[in-house]
Amino acid sequence: MRSLSPFVAVAVLIACGGTTTAVDAGVDSGKKVACWGDARTQSDRTCTANQDCAVVDHTNDCCGTFVEQGVRVTEVNNVINEEAAANAGCNICKCPAGQTEDENGASGGAYIASCDDGLCTAHAQ
Repeated sequence: MRSLSPFVAVAVLIACGGTTTAVDAGVDSGKKVACWGDARTQSDRTCTANQDCAVVDHTNDCCGTFVEQGVRVTEVNNVINEEAAANAGCNICKCPAGQTEDENGASGGAYIASCDDGLCTAHAQ
């Protein structure tokens, strides 16, 4: 099996990065944000019980690799909409998606959200 040359690997990394225009409440903000950035950074993750939390898919790269993240139940739609808007202008790479992981890097067959020290966090099962 042939390996990719360093040039090809760098070209793939460059093509998979980039920026897009941030959208705030459906309006073009004019600000550039990194493609595949974490939309959850603006959301409320606080909790007092596991029932306050839910799991959302975060597209982590241009290949379509998912990271499962914990958010407050009331923030699910906001996070999904913000991520979709932020990634809308980003390039999709022709590469296989990586293994789905939780926000701590663990993978599993299912993912749950729990309230850990007052913050919603996703965990692989």
